[in-house]
Amino acid sequence: VVLPGEPLLEVTAPLPEAQLVETFLLNQITYQTALASKAARCVIAARGRPVVDFSLRRTHGVEAGMHAARAGAIVGFAGTSNVAAARTYGVSAVGTMAHSFVEVFSQEKDAFRTFARHTRGPVTLLVDTYDTDTGVGIAAEVLRELTDHRAFGVRLDSGDLNALARSARRTLDAAGMEKAAIIVSGGLDEYGIDSLISANAPVDLFAVGTKVGTAADQPYLDSAYKLVEYAGRPVMKLSTAKITAPAPKQVFRRRNCRDVLAVRDEDCPPDAEPLLEQVMARGRRLSPQTSAAEAVVAARQRFSTDLAELPSATRLIHGPTALTPETSDRLARLTEEIRGHLGYPQTGGSQLP
Repeated sequence: VVLPGEPLLEVTAPLPEAQLVETFLLNQITYQTALASKAARCVIAARGRPVVDFSLRRTHGVEAGMHAARAGAIVGFAGTSNVAAARTYGVSAVGTMAHSFVEVFSQEKDAFRTFARHTRGPVTLLVDTYDTDTGVGIAAEVLRELTDHRAFGVRLDSGDLNALARSARRTLDAAGMEKAAIIVSGGLDEYGIDSLISANAPVDLFAVGTKVGTAADQPYLDSAYKLVEYAGRPVMKLSTAKITAPAPKQVFRRRNCRDVLAVRDEDCPPDAEPLLEQVMARGRRLSPQTSAAEAVVAARQRFSTDLAELPSATRLIHGPTALTPETSDRLARLTEEIRGHLGYPQTGGSQLP
């Protein structure tokens, strides 16, 4: 969890080398942070019910699809339909069936029976190819024929998901299929999930795709890569609405994510921990390289810890309260000094972003 204005990454290098990596670092960090933020809000909205990634078909390229699946895995998604990502990041590959599979059969029941007979995993039948309510009834008949102990359920992919989920639950329960899960998809993001949860819709799992894999309502972040020190001399930028704080920094985190933005060599307060850690020296990693799957596990554990520390008002889906870091006295004084050295009037405050 990163608060506004905090550094995610610092690079110390000869100026040409530091400049060379700017575009790549911004591309990787900015885009994936946007995806992870959107995915995290879906997990919050689901309130403990599982969420899975169905975004690959709509992401802006295959690499973006991998990033979306990775971001979802980090924030706690239960799986992804991207099989390559599932193998790479050590998460569950999930999926149901295609509408085209249903359409190649002359009868919907034949499609359901064939799928149930030949799939090895959970049997989740896609019931909205023609008429959802009718499809649920047919699915209930087929699911009752199962003799093994696999998980089973139906997936709703269109229409009024709240009303259809309620109708499906009644139909399934009446057929003795109380254990059948109801999966919903189709244009969902945190707002759609929150609406269904608030309505107490009988949904067991949410599959999110287009809106989450593209971070549709906020498809970019205003991240920046700025020089803060050159040859031991702190520097800063004073452009309108783009002021940057001088000097290498550290972020000290106290309970409930009450962060302090400070100069890097300041002492850590006794009730806090430093967030920025050195990971490379002279162009080489300081710790052994882990696999992509191991890295996701570590990131997920850290995210879970950070999320639990966030005040509840910041985790609201509608109208959340922004949380911003404090500025240490030393950093505030240094900022004023640099303004003065540059010939600009001091403000009496830090004027940090």
